[in-house]
Amino acid sequence: MAGQAVTANSHAGAMQPGGVSAAGWIHSPGWDKRWLIFPALLAPVPILVFYLSQWLLARFSGADAEARMGMSEDVTSLFVMLLAGGPHVWVTYTRTYLNPDFRKREKLWFLSSLFVVPFVATMALSSEFTRRLLMTGFFFLASLHLIHQLSYIVRFYHDRDAARPSIKSRLIDVAAVLFPLYPVSSFRMVMGNQNSLAWAWASQWFGAEKAQSLQFHIGRAQPMLPDFILSDWFWMANLAGLVVCTSLWAAKCVREYRAGQLQQAKFLLICCAIGVGLFAPMWPNLDSSFQGFNLWHSIQYIALTWYITRVQVQKGNRINPLVKWLAKDERSGARYYAVALGIVIFLIGVIMALAAGITVVRDVGMFAGSGTPGTELYKPGAVLQAYYLFGFGLLLTHYFHDAFFFNLHTFKSSTANTRPLP
Repeated sequence: MAGQAVTANSHAGAMQPGGVSAAGWIHSPGWDKRWLIFPALLAPVPILVFYLSQWLLARFSGADAEARMGMSEDVTSLFVMLLAGGPHVWVTYTRTYLNPDFRKREKLWFLSSLFVVPFVATMALSSEFTRRLLMTGFFFLASLHLIHQLSYIVRFYHDRDAARPSIKSRLIDVAAVLFPLYPVSSFRMVMGNQNSLAWAWASQWFGAEKAQSLQFHIGRAQPMLPDFILSDWFWMANLAGLVVCTSLWAAKCVREYRAGQLQQAKFLLICCAIGVGLFAPMWPNLDSSFQGFNLWHSIQYIALTWYITRVQVQKGNRINPLVKWLAKDERSGARYYAVALGIVIFLIGVIMALAAGITVVRDVGMFAGSGTPGTELYKPGAVLQAYYLFGFGLLLTHYFHDAFFFNLHTFKSSTANTRPLP
């Protein structure tokens, strides 16, 4: 998702005497709302899938409660991965590995990213300690990646803003999407320290047994949290950041509205970011609730990458023939997504084939591991091992590429050299 491509109508539209700016959409009002902003309303869907799976398994399977929990989490993860998460990882590579200019111009970044998959596989399969260390890093990278993309889209909207916001205004907008995800999440992390106020309050509110279940964990993975994260100051600092930043942003929005300079698209996006960020960590099962945020994130990513590719095709940039065909015209969005979905289904088949081989080589079942979970001798089931061997590395390579695109290689094209999309 390289760069912010500005079209000729980027700053079109007069300022209205009161209320919101008439300019400021990335593609168009309908498109932005449909693909970038209001997919936030889908955030509860994975949670519903999780609880529906729980109910169906309780009714029609003989599995115990712990097994039903794990299976429901897997069903929810697969639901999001297949429909949006996997395709959004794939479309990254239309901008990197399938981009001749990227391979030629950014050789160091291109070559170094090739080591991510073997590094991840080594960490995930060496021992339980290295696997937990990897998953701890992944938890934090995943949350930063979600916020990073939102801040990128906010900056995209800054480039569309006819009011030309100041540096202070821009920083307040970015800060408003930075903190909502973290106060409740960090509170649940600190609950792991039974000498903390977080644990004392939670055990008083919910009882010790329920508070234990509400401590921060995702699926079967327990993060390795350093002592400073397990101190009360950590969640208090995040809460203070939320209160201060959202208050500054709300006051700024009121001033902009009164001046007729409130950019509707950016305002709606930030409102949704605050809402989803606060909503996701409130649910007991973080595995499914964070998948709600991931669903919105993935839909945004696919749509915005398609749009940027369309602009580059329109400008006549050197594009891989397959990628050019995928984004050749305004009606190509369905084709772009369908090919991504097909490739993800193919990769799932590859992972299942690898898993079949692992059952023989490592003496584990397809889903059942060997040994006691959490101990050094534990081996995950073959499907999870195959995912660690291949799929998980592709996901983290996607993070690696986006850290480059979102930070180091954004650009603005001259409005004189770019025609509006048809």
